[in-house]
Amino acid sequence: MLAFRLQIIIIICMILVAVGIINMLQKKKLDFKFALGWLFVDFCILILASFPQLLDKIARLMGIAAPVNMLFFFGFSLIVLIIFALSVAVSRILDRVKKLSQEIAIIRKDMYDRVGGGTDSSKIKDEK
Repeated sequence: MLAFRLQIIIIICMILVAVGIINMLQKKKLDFKFALGWLFVDFCILILASFPQLLDKIARLMGIAAPVNMLFFFGFSLIVLIIFALSVAVSRILDRVKKLSQEIAIIRKDMYDRVGGGTDSSKIKDEK
């Protein structure tokens, strides 16, 4: 069971975190899909801090000996999910960067060829 003072501290911190996340959303410093995940985690922690007996019941239902062990398990699982989601996002961004770089190279080559500044392979052969 959580001490009352610790409960109050956790609740205040989670409210401040929620306000911070919403503020970052408004300033467009955080993407909406990531903010939803963090707000969900914040809400869950807020509920568990407000009703600590709920944590005991969930731990017993899952067959976990101590509620603290359940929190560590959930925290570890959350971290793995966040890492996976970020890996997917980075992979998508890398693919987009590659495609954009290729498109820019094609556009530059086309532009240089039209202007006459591009290198023509026949000119290079004649110089040799």
